[in-house]
Amino acid sequence: MNTRSFYTVPVITAAIMALAAGCSITASTPAPSTPDEPDITIAAIPAVDLVGLYIAQDDGLFAQLGLHVTIEKIPSSQAIIPDQLKGQVDITAGSYVAYISAQAAGARFRILAEASTLGPGTRALVTTADSPVTTIGGLAGKKIGVNGTNSIGTLLVSALLAEHGISPKKVNFITDQEGFPAMPGQLQDGAWDAAFLAEPYITLAGEEYGAQVLADLDQGATSNFPIDGYVATQAWAQKYPKTAAAFVRAIEEGQAIANSDPAAVQAAMAKYDKLPPEVTAAMVVSGYPIGPVNETHIQRVALAMLQFGMLGTEYAAEVDRGTLVKSMVGPAS
Repeated sequence: MNTRSFYTVPVITAAIMALAAGCSITASTPAPSTPDEPDITIAAIPAVDLVGLYIAQDDGLFAQLGLHVTIEKIPSSQAIIPDQLKGQVDITAGSYVAYISAQAAGARFRILAEASTLGPGTRALVTTADSPVTTIGGLAGKKIGVNGTNSIGTLLVSALLAEHGISPKKVNFITDQEGFPAMPGQLQDGAWDAAFLAEPYITLAGEEYGAQVLADLDQGATSNFPIDGYVATQAWAQKYPKTAAAFVRAIEEGQAIANSDPAAVQAAMAKYDKLPPEVTAAMVVSGYPIGPVNETHIQRVALAMLQFGMLGTEYAAEVDRGTLVKSMVGPAS
């Protein structure tokens, strides 16, 4: 095992409560005993951000509410949107960025629940142990690997660069189609000069390859930034409201366990991502919101996307008024 050469951050165990209402489906609403559709498929990126989902599955929280859940791993939320719009996936779990882009372009999605918020050490730019890039300024003209095109990684890194006086246009973002699990090895093989990674893959890169953190992305304008959510199409949410309510209730119970029981988080990640104990024991845990979807949280994402050109200027008025985000968390239309 290589010595971890970047930093160690204590596991975050405090519950993070959402403050503002904005979604009619909440854990405070009693879930029905009989869902409209008991068999559902959830497509999820492999990251500790979504451990509430894995705990809900392992602890039988879905089953207790009459749901039979199948979890399929995906490299990024953007990669699965076409299948979801075709009805081949019921709920997806991943970055808000892709869904906001799709909503602006005319799709109709509903954010059922928030999954995670950025915290110290949970998203980072990582380089190899012997990389010549040792400062943020050294990234100009370099390649940065991300798990999805125009993704949360692109957004967070763009914000970091801008705060250091570097135009995001001066770096080359390259998407790894296999996502986070393959990226530590790809970085070590020289595919890029730096990689955007989420936990537990930040820790894995350090343990297996001696990789180092160049920059923690939980800083400045993106401190405590909303990262992932559980999203369905509006058509699906309207057709299966009892299933959606049961799903949200189970997720929030899973989130509460994740906030209070680090051992449960470690066990879930070891099982679903097949990680060794030295990684699960050292990985940093995200914050897991509980409560109604908070419009203000998601609005931060939309505004940052507009700032960095991930949403066209034709959507500026809709973003500034908040109507784009409201259409994703308000009553079904």
